[in-house]
Amino acid sequence: MSELLDRLFIWLFLLLVSIFLVLISILLPVTIHEREELRVAMFGYPVPFAQQDLMEAYGEYAVKYPHKFTISFGMLENTSSIYFYEIPFFFSVIIVYIGLLIIRYLHNRFLF
Repeated sequence: MSELLDRLFIWLFLLLVSIFLVLISILLPVTIHEREELRVAMFGYPVPFAQQDLMEAYGEYAVKYPHKFTISFGMLENTSSIYFYEIPFFFSVIIVYIGLLIIRYLHNRFLF
């Protein structure tokens, strides 16, 4: 029974780590290839799940494309223009979770 609880704890811990890694991935910069893409900038890895209209924040900046942009948090405004899509987020969590399970399996298989 104790071994079953240990496995359950590890699986839940890896699930929480997967959710954390996927959520923090929206902070990574994305490459925008032309100015029109600023309206539908997609963030998140491995499957993009957050969309933001960066034209409000970066529309007047004259930059050379392709250019890397990060998600913009309007700290002074009361509105948020970040839209989360649940299904791509779910798939991202599943992909990362499976990757962590594979790493755990390989670690247990070859190092112990």
